Amino acid sequence: MKYKKLIFGVLVLFLVVGLVPQVAETAGLKDAIIGNLGGVRTAAQLPEQNSPTAVVAIIIQGLLGIVAVVFFVLTIIAGIKWMMAGGNEETVAKSKQQILNGALGLIVVIFSYAITSIVFNIILNRE
Repeated sequence: MKYKKLIFGVLVLFLVVGLVPQVAETAGLKDAIIGNLGGVRTAAQLPEQNSPTAVVAIIIQGLLGIVAVVFFVLTIIAGIKWMMAGGNEETVAKSKQQILNGALGLIVVIFSYAITSIVFNIILNRE
């Protein structure tokens, strides 16, 4: 028990001493990263983030991405149910239908994402 406390104390000491320089170094790194982001935005020809249209585009595309992940997960879960059906025809049929529904939902979301991306690129290039 005595050695456990000693080892724990030494470990905590090393963590504290080791993290202090990292925190100090991170402050300078943060300024460097933020300073370079404007150049990256310009080089990538991205719109100003203050534009309401750009904010709406980012929100819509983010939500579509989340919905796509949900449909993908539903498809994976249906596939697992199918594998675990154990020959039960009713469960297999239900799982096949869920896989079809998940795949169709994923296709719809991908096309929606593409259409919104094209539309917002056209709108943002006019501004």
